[in-house]
Amino acid sequence: MAPTSIIFLLTAAGLVGQAVAQTTFACPGDAGKTITTGGKVYTLKCGVGIEGRPLEGNPCPSLAECATRCASNPQCDHSSLDKAGKCYLKVNDKEFSLATLSTWIFKELAPSTPQTPIGNSNTGGGGAGAQVPIGTGGGQNTGNTGNTGNTGNTGNTGITRPPTGEEGDNLASYSCPGDKGARYSTNGIVYELHCDTGHSLGAWKSEPASSLKECADICARDPDCFSSDFHRNSYTCALKKAPAQLTPWASGDAWWPTQCPKARAAVANKNPEVTTDLTCPGNDGKIFEGSDGTWFYLQCCTDTDAAVILDYKTTTSQKECSEECVKDKKCKSFMYIPTLAASTAAQANCRLYANGNFSNSKAEGAHFAFVTDPPTKEPVISDAKLCSTECPEADGQLFVTPTGQNYQISCKKRHGTSYLKIDRRGSFEACMTACAAMPACHSAEFEPRTKKCFYSNNHNAPAIDAEAFVSAHSLGCSGACSSCKKGCDRLGADPMPADAAACDADHGKVLAAAGEDFRLQCAHCFYSNGVWTAAGAKNLAECATACAGDEQCHAANWLVAAGKCTHHGPARNGGQKPSFGQSEECHAIVPLDRSCADTSTLQQQ
Repeated sequence: MAPTSIIFLLTAAGLVGQAVAQTTFACPGDAGKTITTGGKVYTLKCGVGIEGRPLEGNPCPSLAECATRCASNPQCDHSSLDKAGKCYLKVNDKEFSLATLSTWIFKELAPSTPQTPIGNSNTGGGGAGAQVPIGTGGGQNTGNTGNTGNTGNTGNTGITRPPTGEEGDNLASYSCPGDKGARYSTNGIVYELHCDTGHSLGAWKSEPASSLKECADICARDPDCFSSDFHRNSYTCALKKAPAQLTPWASGDAWWPTQCPKARAAVANKNPEVTTDLTCPGNDGKIFEGSDGTWFYLQCCTDTDAAVILDYKTTTSQKECSEECVKDKKCKSFMYIPTLAASTAAQANCRLYANGNFSNSKAEGAHFAFVTDPPTKEPVISDAKLCSTECPEADGQLFVTPTGQNYQISCKKRHGTSYLKIDRRGSFEACMTACAAMPACHSAEFEPRTKKCFYSNNHNAPAIDAEAFVSAHSLGCSGACSSCKKGCDRLGADPMPADAAACDADHGKVLAAAGEDFRLQCAHCFYSNGVWTAAGAKNLAECATACAGDEQCHAANWLVAAGKCTHHGPARNGGQKPSFGQSEECHAIVPLDRSCADTSTLQQQ
């Protein structure tokens, strides 16, 4: 799936306002109306979708912006907005009926649309407000005072600064084409070099610059500058405000801010650094603490591989989004889109998930964090002896394990000691019982949110305040197993399986997988002649991920007994969609932007 540009998420609303007189559209009232944006004309169709896998599908605040995103993507022919507020960009394909979709159908190119970047010596601004790239006319910037038409962009003053981080190459000097794609970190901003590239929108001001590097420095020092163009012949640096968009240009090169790490990690860091700064890309792969002691692992330009969607929130920062996850005890991960700031967009920019693990799904412009194990430090060995009857530091209740060991419970505390082992248990009692059965284990920590049990060998009371945890440490022996009570049957019990979306707890919920949203319907099956097996899918979540990556998959079944994933295409027998019915043999998952999304319209089995 092609991820959306982070700049489109930031700027689309502004681009719409410049392109058309009508800025608000809704179905069914505006069905048949047209919109002109980005040099293209689209017609609105209500209750209609386009078959095939989308180029991208991302949160979007309005129908008008959805059209603009399509116009800005050279591969896009049509775009659809669903009732959840996601915009899907599509290539030309067959139409299908679905009441929850509103679709812009490409009609024609707008009259007098420039087909190439406009050359300009910046003498023709003349108050028209037209923005063009740095020109080829020698860089005589005598006309900059004429760009009075740009005053219409004053609404952009609320847009946040470009991303920060420490991902720059920081070369001694930069030149094209040799340093194409190189990065430069200056004044806390990471820029990426785009050779033979300029902006389709002109500068609000230009300054002399002796080099590419100096041009980036000039932009980084100006709080209103988002990106910049460097003219090779005139040695001028044109500063750009958001909204901004890149376009091929032979006369110079562009600096563009980035939030994505230069190299994406394939697995989680075993010993991640602790951070309090959540900006990307500099803090990718680091961990941070929530207000209740929950720890999160940050992945920049990423969304979940597969997780049940709990809720949508509108927040002003990634930290605030993480606190929304902290408040919801079912939340185990979240995704935040910084460019959909609460002050500038109606669409929620914070999505909470019920499952959370390391993800390999790239999503430019979105940042993902999942609940992870807290950091540790070396243990402090106590002088206390096993089986001692004196415990001057003891406070709280005692738990007598089946082995006879006494454990003191400390709520809202954890030790932070290096772990002997980590697994999942159904309760804190089961966690302590399992620790008591291990000779090396003398302390246990339990996180009710994830049901993870952390085993360690700390003899002291926990000293770290952590509202999300409950801990216990052994005070010694009081006897053997001769007087077993409840819990003896759990001494050899297996840990719980890894956290993932599952039936029946998540029946009817929306499941996010690899950038697609699915509806999970437990104990239901799709039926068709056009069916094939998704090799490699080992569970329901992986079945959804496989379907998301296959544009021909319009519905999928997870076969419970066989442990197999099957996919179904959009039509069978000369045009009929798959049928649908209740069955204990399968769990059904269906992409919400493809032709089988509304299962009530399918033939019932």
